[in-house]
Amino acid sequence: MTEEAGIALTRRTEGLLSAAVGDELLMMSAAEGKYFNLNDVGSRIWELLAQPVSAEKLVAALTAEYDVDADTAREHVADFLAALRERGLVTAAGEAAKA
Repeated sequence: MTEEAGIALTRRTEGLLSAAVGDELLMMSAAEGKYFNLNDVGSRIWELLAQPVSAEKLVAALTAEYDVDADTAREHVADFLAALRERGLVTAAGEAAKA
């Protein structure tokens, strides 16, 4: 896992198509033919994942932009990133992209 000063970084998996629809983001994995839908907060996290980023930087951004405390944001970010990893939508920065 790529790290910046001992902090694990996460990034988007390459090859996903996406389009904003209102406050939501629709994504498609062309390789797998699967669609995904993110709400406004999920869309913001996805935007932040354009560059490799740590979970703590995601938490900091969300607590600055939304009415949420750091502990709640940390828990939700961890769950959200785990769900994205399960679906192959994000990976540790520096890992080879899925074919």
